[in-house]
Amino acid sequence: MIAKDEIIIRKSILHVLDTARGDCILSGSLLDPGPDLYEFIRTHIHRVFVSDDAKDCEFNPETSPIYSILETWDEGDEESFVATSQAIANKLYTSMGECLDVPSADLLFVSFQAESVIYLALLKLNYRESYTHEISSQEQADIILTRSLLPTASMRLPEAVIINLTDYHIRLVEKRFEANGEKINYLSERFLVCNAQLPPKRKLNILTKVITDISNAFDGADLDSKMQKKSALQQEYADHKVFDVEEIGTKLFYDHPAKKNEFDEQMEKFNLQFDKFTVNNERTAKKLEKQVLVTDTGIEISIPMDTYNKPGNFEVKTDPSGKTTIIISNISDVILK
Repeated sequence: MIAKDEIIIRKSILHVLDTARGDCILSGSLLDPGPDLYEFIRTHIHRVFVSDDAKDCEFNPETSPIYSILETWDEGDEESFVATSQAIANKLYTSMGECLDVPSADLLFVSFQAESVIYLALLKLNYRESYTHEISSQEQADIILTRSLLPTASMRLPEAVIINLTDYHIRLVEKRFEANGEKINYLSERFLVCNAQLPPKRKLNILTKVITDISNAFDGADLDSKMQKKSALQQEYADHKVFDVEEIGTKLFYDHPAKKNEFDEQMEKFNLQFDKFTVNNERTAKKLEKQVLVTDTGIEISIPMDTYNKPGNFEVKTDPSGKTTIIISNISDVILK
């Protein structure tokens, strides 16, 4: 994974894409950023690289207008850099205007180098509203609402593109917006025209939900069996730091063909049945570190996986009538939250 201090900014330019006002203002010269702006740009680029919400994508070369533009681009030539940035910014402005509620933004068009590879970053700096002060000619201070503030360095950009200029591989963060009555991913579908994989965070959510749904459907009141499946998934990630979907299905459901068939069918719906993926941010996998139980009376119990896996700390008993008793032992102290 590329570290932030390995990112070297080569050239950058800013364009104004204010669809709310109908303004597409294309700059004609490069930015001359100082150290603070360099750090701002590098922070947002690195965040896209490590995000588990980012998708890996490939251009459709035959139909993508952006791919065609980049093929004839000379990144090293300043005049070509400016002209290419304007052409791409204009395409993005048009794509934004075809959808409802796409936020107006400034487009930060940046070429950078990392690990001897040159990349292009399209950082869509969506406008935000906030109050600021204004000093009148009579030296009177007023509070005014401004609708074109840019994101801070600590904010996550909901829309951003990074393109490897060697193999044209794309790393993409995007949101869905409405066009012609349906929600679409306008960045991947209409602007870039690329084939997008599911991001790792979405894959993990699908995997855990399928396992939980199968356990709830097949295991009935057997709470311990349901919890063992979640524990096994967490242990698989702890041991290998990768989610091998086919191997996970085999390990979890090897003794129950009906469950295994259901697992395979559900994962195939998302084209994930043979997928192997990992996560960049450990916080994404933190959901595996606890089990949340909800009773039919509305009681919620959050059980850390470490507690569940230690013998004698947690026990589930089910009587012949199907009633379940949960026993939590070895508690030194209890507080009310």
